[in-house]
Amino acid sequence: MYDIIILGGGAAGLAAAAYAQNKQLDVLVIAEQIGGKAGTRQHLPNQPGDEELLGADMVQLLARRGAAHAAQLHDRVLGVSKLNGTFEVETQRHGVQRAQAVLVATGAAPLPLDVPGAQPLVNHGIGYSITTHAQLLAGRTAAVIGTTRRALRGAIELAKLDTQVYLIAPDAASMSSPLGQMLRHTPQVTVFEGYQINEIAGGANVEHIVIERDGEQSRLRVDAVFADLGLLPNSGVVRPIAQVDADGFLVVDEHCMTTLPGLFAAGDVTTAFAENILVAIGAGTRAAISAHEYVLARTPTYAMEPAD
Repeated sequence: MYDIIILGGGAAGLAAAAYAQNKQLDVLVIAEQIGGKAGTRQHLPNQPGDEELLGADMVQLLARRGAAHAAQLHDRVLGVSKLNGTFEVETQRHGVQRAQAVLVATGAAPLPLDVPGAQPLVNHGIGYSITTHAQLLAGRTAAVIGTTRRALRGAIELAKLDTQVYLIAPDAASMSSPLGQMLRHTPQVTVFEGYQINEIAGGANVEHIVIERDGEQSRLRVDAVFADLGLLPNSGVVRPIAQVDADGFLVVDEHCMTTLPGLFAAGDVTTAFAENILVAIGAGTRAAISAHEYVLARTPTYAMEPAD
């Protein structure tokens, strides 16, 4: 039986694993892939060199450390339960793994943009994280699709980089929020209220989009498209045993503990979502500190016998 099983191989999970290894804990990382969002880069024309994501080098370092020192299973988790104080993690190919504590760092996935031409251009001008890739669009033109709080905040961030922003807002009611009102009065932003996106076109990269309202179409030339239609947290395997909010994000306290003792969570899968590699590394470390304390409290200690 392991001390801690960590679910997820992104920044939060790898940081948690590194801390647990440093404390000499018996730790297992279960993930379908290692690296998470740190391995996702945007490719745009006339972009010198490779995109550098803040914190990505640290994730690569943690991944190498984990590969050398931590037990890893490249597998899918089917379910998590707790029986008589022990966690049981059911995997697709490696059976049931057991531990004193479980740390969930499985992240969240964006709802995909389902329009003609979109899928082949993902990461070639189409992205789902404005805050991660905004610096690439300084002085260029970008379309932001969606009116979630995350989308509106990202549009403002782009505008501050002197990016010409076309905000496609199918749900015009969301523009009444303080962020929406600010965008209405931002010179670099053009708001297309009530418009739907019909098509994204380009060769190696995005070149233009086609939008429509009331049967009238408009074609806009853009260098990139950011879609934010919402996020789906990867919390399904633990929802039966821990509380989630209305959107499915795991509820955690200040110690990264969920509502089930011994079940910890960190990163984008939680209500403390921040969408930042450095924040995820810190959250994973904090969660591992709490999990370590939980394990220590459950591990018998033995007084040393006096020497002869």
